[in-house]
Amino acid sequence: MRAVRNTEDGIRVVSDEGPGPGVTDDLVRVSVASSGICGSDLHLVSFGPSPVTLGHEFAGHLDDGTRVAVLPFAPCGGCDRCRAGAVQQCPSALAHTYGISRDGGMADAAWVAPGCARPLPDALPVEDACLVEPLAVALHGVHRAGVQPGMRVLVIGAGPIGLCAVSALRSEGTVPDVSARRPRRLDAAVRLGARPSVASEYDVVLDAAGTQESMDTACRLARPGGTVGVLGSFWSPVTVGLGWQLKEVTVVPAYTYGHHGGRSEFDAAADLLARSPALAEVVITHRVDLSDAPEAFRLAADRDATIKVVLVT
Repeated sequence: MRAVRNTEDGIRVVSDEGPGPGVTDDLVRVSVASSGICGSDLHLVSFGPSPVTLGHEFAGHLDDGTRVAVLPFAPCGGCDRCRAGAVQQCPSALAHTYGISRDGGMADAAWVAPGCARPLPDALPVEDACLVEPLAVALHGVHRAGVQPGMRVLVIGAGPIGLCAVSALRSEGTVPDVSARRPRRLDAAVRLGARPSVASEYDVVLDAAGTQESMDTACRLARPGGTVGVLGSFWSPVTVGLGWQLKEVTVVPAYTYGHHGGRSEFDAAADLLARSPALAEVVITHRVDLSDAPEAFRLAADRDATIKVVLVT
């Protein structure tokens, strides 16, 4: 089968026989239909070659035909964080993450723990279901930041996570303002129901950009006693200034997703995506055959031309 890896020669589609005999005894096979290229994939590629098949945003079919999105990490289930429902805080989760430490979904097939294969709602096309993962990230960030109806909310950044945050906010009755550098992405946010304006004194600012500039802006525009929710990944350290302290702004980090209100946020994201077909229409700008993965990664790095690039088999 085909698999996408970062090699000494860059992104390449390689031939892979899959797990050896006995390795798959406790796993299920997912015939992959769609796999999204995440911004974190671009960062991981920059770190150098890896023997692991890429891809943590993917969906497909089980051997019995069941349509699934794959929750890309397998928590231990026994630690105090797992028992509390905060599976994203499991100390072993990163070591069991598909596309990072285990072979992921940029392939014709992937083998995953049975509990990671989450059945899809009937209304959600499997070709769009790779968006369940980034939408779950955004939904978790909205929950962590404590957004309530009637709050004034700003989303900084209109990449895939920022746009998913807009959709999550709209589903919960909030119309956010959005700040974005790129006109195409700002227009996408407007199409999803956001306002293309920036004021000040926000109850909650969601930083979906993950830069020093976005953090500075978030702290500046949050009201005294307000909240900055961190949805974007900070791949380089950032600092906070005296203004953040004087205003007593609460900075709340969010990492992947867990449970909210007693329910898996990943499953909740699948339901939300099924109810929000416009999200896939707006966010997925390019669908590229798996065999053209090097070109797909080149496109994904061009943020002026694309929003989300999805590999299809």
